[in-house]
Amino acid sequence: MKIDCRDLDCPKPVIEVKKVLQHMQNGQKLKVVLNSKIAKENVIKLVKSLGLDVQETSKNQDIVLKITKQTFCQAQSDDEKVIFLKDDKIGKGKLGGKLMIGFLNSIIEQENLPKQIVCVNRAVFLTTKNEQSVQILKEFEKKGVKIYSCGACLEHFALDLKVGEVGNAYSITQTLMQSNGVLSL
Repeated sequence: MKIDCRDLDCPKPVIEVKKVLQHMQNGQKLKVVLNSKIAKENVIKLVKSLGLDVQETSKNQDIVLKITKQTFCQAQSDDEKVIFLKDDKIGKGKLGGKLMIGFLNSIIEQENLPKQIVCVNRAVFLTTKNEQSVQILKEFEKKGVKIYSCGACLEHFALDLKVGEVGNAYSITQTLMQSNGVLSL
Protein backbone atom coordinates (compact mmCIF):
# COMPACT_ATOMS: atom_id res chain seq x y z
CA MET A 1 0.00 0.00 0.00
CA LYS A 2 1.26 3.51 -0.79
CA ILE A 3 0.01 6.99 0.11
CA ASP A 4 1.18 10.31 -1.24
CA CYS A 5 1.41 12.98 1.47
CA ARG A 6 3.47 15.47 -0.50
CA ASP A 7 2.51 19.14 -0.10
CA LEU A 8 0.01 18.44 2.69
CA ASP A 9 -0.13 20.98 5.54
CA CYS A 10 0.41 19.93 9.15
CA PRO A 11 -1.15 17.78 10.61
CA LYS A 12 -2.60 16.13 7.47
CA PRO A 13 0.29 13.69 6.80
CA VAL A 14 0.09 12.34 10.37
CA ILE A 15 -3.70 12.00 10.21
CA GLU A 16 -3.60 10.25 6.83
CA VAL A 17 -0.92 7.78 7.94
CA LYS A 18 -2.77 7.00 11.19
CA LYS A 19 -6.04 6.40 9.30
CA VAL A 20 -4.38 3.99 6.90
CA LEU A 21 -2.51 2.15 9.69
CA GLN A 22 -5.76 1.67 11.63
CA HIS A 23 -7.32 -0.16 8.67
CA MET A 24 -4.28 -2.27 7.74
CA GLN A 25 -3.77 -5.89 8.79
CA ASN A 26 -0.74 -7.00 10.80
CA GLY A 27 2.18 -7.72 8.52
CA GLN A 28 1.05 -5.33 5.78
CA LYS A 29 3.51 -2.72 4.57
CA LEU A 30 2.88 0.96 3.91
CA LYS A 31 4.96 3.38 1.83
CA VAL A 32 4.49 7.06 2.63
CA VAL A 33 5.81 9.64 0.15
CA LEU A 34 6.62 13.08 1.61
CA ASN A 35 8.51 16.17 0.52
CA SER A 36 8.82 18.03 3.84
CA LYS A 37 11.38 17.42 6.57
CA ILE A 38 8.87 18.49 9.25
CA ALA A 39 6.20 16.15 7.87
CA LYS A 40 8.76 13.31 7.83
CA GLU A 41 9.72 13.92 11.46
CA ASN A 42 6.06 14.11 12.50
CA VAL A 43 5.13 10.86 10.75
CA ILE A 44 8.18 9.09 12.20
CA LYS A 45 7.18 10.34 15.67
CA LEU A 46 3.66 8.92 15.20
CA VAL A 47 4.95 5.59 13.92
CA LYS A 48 7.41 5.22 16.81
CA SER A 49 4.73 6.20 19.35
CA LEU A 50 2.72 3.23 18.03
CA GLY A 51 5.68 0.92 18.57
CA LEU A 52 6.24 0.38 14.84
CA ASP A 53 9.48 0.35 12.90
CA VAL A 54 10.09 2.76 10.06
CA GLN A 55 12.75 2.86 7.36
CA GLU A 56 13.57 6.01 5.44
CA THR A 57 14.87 6.39 1.90
CA SER A 58 15.14 9.39 -0.41
CA LYS A 59 14.46 9.64 -4.12
CA ASN A 60 15.03 12.99 -5.84
CA GLN A 61 13.18 15.55 -3.68
CA ASP A 62 10.91 12.89 -2.15
CA ILE A 63 11.26 11.14 1.19
CA VAL A 64 9.85 7.62 1.33
CA LEU A 65 8.99 6.03 4.68
CA LYS A 66 8.43 2.27 4.77
CA ILE A 67 6.30 1.09 7.69
CA THR A 68 5.31 -2.47 8.60
CA LYS A 69 2.01 -2.75 10.50
CA GLN A 70 2.11 -4.56 13.82
CA THR A 71 -0.34 -4.54 16.71
CA PHE A 72 -1.76 -1.02 17.06
CA CYS A 73 -1.64 0.26 20.59
CA GLN A 74 -0.99 3.59 22.20
CA ALA A 75 0.21 4.24 25.72
CA GLN A 76 -1.73 6.70 27.82
CA SER A 77 -0.98 8.10 31.22
CA ASP A 78 -3.63 9.06 33.76
CA ASP A 79 -1.44 11.48 35.69
CA GLU A 80 0.04 13.45 32.81
CA LYS A 81 0.07 17.21 33.22
CA VAL A 82 0.98 19.55 30.38
CA ILE A 83 2.07 23.17 30.13
CA PHE A 84 0.78 24.74 26.90
CA LEU A 85 2.67 27.91 25.93
CA LYS A 86 1.33 30.17 23.17
CA ASP A 87 3.73 33.11 23.46
CA ASP A 88 7.28 33.83 24.56
CA LYS A 89 5.94 36.38 27.04
CA ILE A 90 3.29 36.59 29.72
CA GLY A 91 1.77 39.90 28.75
CA LYS A 92 3.71 42.43 26.71
CA GLY A 93 7.15 43.95 26.40
CA LYS A 94 10.23 43.40 28.56
CA LEU A 95 8.12 42.72 31.64
CA GLY A 96 6.27 39.95 29.79
CA GLY A 97 9.58 38.31 28.89
CA LYS A 98 10.82 38.53 32.48
CA LEU A 99 7.56 37.06 33.75
CA MET A 100 7.90 34.06 31.41
CA ILE A 101 11.47 33.37 32.55
CA GLY A 102 10.36 33.73 36.17
CA PHE A 103 7.46 31.36 35.55
CA LEU A 104 9.72 28.72 33.98
CA ASN A 105 12.25 29.07 36.81
CA SER A 106 9.46 28.66 39.38
CA ILE A 107 7.94 25.61 37.72
CA ILE A 108 11.27 23.78 37.49
CA GLU A 109 11.66 24.09 41.27
CA GLN A 110 8.31 22.39 41.96
CA GLU A 111 8.17 18.90 43.42
CA ASN A 112 5.70 17.71 40.75
CA LEU A 113 6.85 18.63 37.27
CA PRO A 114 4.71 18.50 34.14
CA LYS A 115 5.21 15.53 31.83
CA GLN A 116 5.39 17.84 28.82
CA ILE A 117 5.77 21.47 27.79
CA VAL A 118 4.20 22.29 24.43
CA CYS A 119 5.19 25.48 22.58
CA VAL A 120 3.06 26.89 19.75
CA ASN A 121 2.97 30.19 17.86
CA ARG A 122 5.50 32.69 19.30
CA ALA A 123 6.32 30.35 22.21
CA VAL A 124 8.67 28.53 19.81
CA PHE A 125 11.05 31.46 20.35
CA LEU A 126 11.55 29.99 23.85
CA THR A 127 13.03 26.82 22.32
CA THR A 128 15.08 28.58 19.64
CA LYS A 129 16.12 32.22 20.11
CA ASN A 130 15.93 33.07 23.82
CA GLU A 131 19.16 31.64 25.28
CA GLN A 132 17.92 32.07 28.85
CA SER A 133 14.75 30.04 28.23
CA VAL A 134 16.67 27.46 26.17
CA GLN A 135 18.92 26.78 29.18
CA ILE A 136 15.95 26.48 31.55
CA LEU A 137 14.13 24.14 29.16
CA LYS A 138 17.28 21.98 28.90
CA GLU A 139 17.08 21.61 32.70
CA PHE A 140 13.46 20.47 32.35
CA GLU A 141 14.62 17.83 29.84
CA LYS A 142 17.30 16.62 32.26
CA LYS A 143 14.49 16.08 34.78
CA GLY A 144 12.51 14.00 32.29
CA VAL A 145 10.07 16.63 30.96
CA LYS A 146 9.41 16.35 27.21
CA ILE A 147 9.57 19.66 25.31
CA TYR A 148 7.69 19.96 22.01
CA SER A 149 7.63 22.86 19.54
CA CYS A 150 5.07 23.16 16.75
CA GLY A 151 6.77 22.23 13.46
CA ALA A 152 4.58 24.53 11.36
CA CYS A 153 5.40 27.41 13.74
CA LEU A 154 9.14 26.72 13.46
CA GLU A 155 8.84 26.75 9.67
CA HIS A 156 6.72 29.93 9.68
CA PHE A 157 9.27 31.86 11.75
CA ALA A 158 12.25 30.11 10.02
CA LEU A 159 13.68 28.98 13.37
CA ASP A 160 16.05 26.14 14.27
CA LEU A 161 15.24 24.15 17.37
CA LYS A 162 17.82 24.29 20.19
CA VAL A 163 15.94 22.24 22.79
CA GLY A 164 13.23 19.61 22.68
CA GLU A 165 11.58 17.96 19.71
CA VAL A 166 9.43 19.00 16.78
CA GLY A 167 5.73 18.37 17.33
CA ASN A 168 2.70 18.73 15.12
CA ALA A 169 -0.93 19.78 15.46
CA TYR A 170 -2.18 16.20 15.64
CA SER A 171 0.20 14.99 18.37
CA ILE A 172 -0.16 18.26 20.32
CA THR A 173 -3.96 17.98 20.25
CA GLN A 174 -3.72 14.33 21.29
CA THR A 175 -1.41 15.25 24.19
CA LEU A 176 -3.76 17.97 25.42
CA MET A 177 -6.84 15.76 25.18
CA GLN A 178 -5.19 12.85 27.01
CA SER A 179 -3.60 14.89 29.78
CA ASN A 180 -4.98 15.06 33.30
CA GLY A 181 -4.49 18.81 33.44
CA VAL A 182 -3.34 21.59 31.17
CA LEU A 183 -1.85 24.89 32.27
CA SER A 184 -2.15 27.29 29.34
CA LEU A 185 -0.30 30.60 28.97
